[in-house]
Amino acid sequence: MVSAGVVELNIIAQDSTYYGRDLKIKNGLAGLIGELEKIAGLSWIRLMYLYPAGIDDKLIETIAESKKVVHYLDIPIQHVNNKILKAMRRPDTKDQLRRLIDKLRCAMPDIAMRTTVMVGFPDESERQFAELMDFIKWAQFDALGCFKFYAESGTAAVQMPGQIPEKVKQQRLEELMLTQQKIAFAKNNNRIGSKLTCLVDSVNSDKLSRGRFYAQAPDIDSVCIIKKCSAKPGEFINTKVVGTKDYDLVVEQI
Repeated sequence: MVSAGVVELNIIAQDSTYYGRDLKIKNGLAGLIGELEKIAGLSWIRLMYLYPAGIDDKLIETIAESKKVVHYLDIPIQHVNNKILKAMRRPDTKDQLRRLIDKLRCAMPDIAMRTTVMVGFPDESERQFAELMDFIKWAQFDALGCFKFYAESGTAAVQMPGQIPEKVKQQRLEELMLTQQKIAFAKNNNRIGSKLTCLVDSVNSDKLSRGRFYAQAPDIDSVCIIKKCSAKPGEFINTKVVGTKDYDLVVEQI
């Protein structure tokens, strides 16, 4: 892939921290990162979908010390209320999630974090939803996706009591996403005037091009709208943030 011009590699799985466990490999993902780093010409390695319980000190250390793994992690937490997490059969607790986020930011102050949460899980109370909202405000995730609980046929959750009305689920989703929007927009505004290294994805004839800096995963996150771009797709350029457009950053090539 690299010999064909690929400069960014995205490692994606249902839970990437499980890499190698079926083969009884200890620290499989950390070992994989070590091998991938040996590939000359590969610039960025991006890790997607790491369940919190699988992110240990060894993996954090490996990412922090890596010269190729970008400081971006997609960590789907689903919820933070301990009762709901247990009903989801998630091994995490709110305190563990809080400690993990603190540990990641201590090891990598520039880390960008994306997460996914669910609203409307059976028997989710207003108090439990408020607990989730408070956590989102505290965590200040760079990007967040939210979806409503859907009673998938054949799953245990279908038979659970306390199914939440669709109207309530929609209201909670909208409230949560509006809160996250304010967080994301504030983070964007704080980047105005800063310098970013961008990977150019596309170049238009009017030289208004699109690219991404390390905190933007392809096809899922926002982008950098690049003014005065003279580079080609696949090249890295130095830019300065000059504005914002909704979730996107407007940058100029330096």
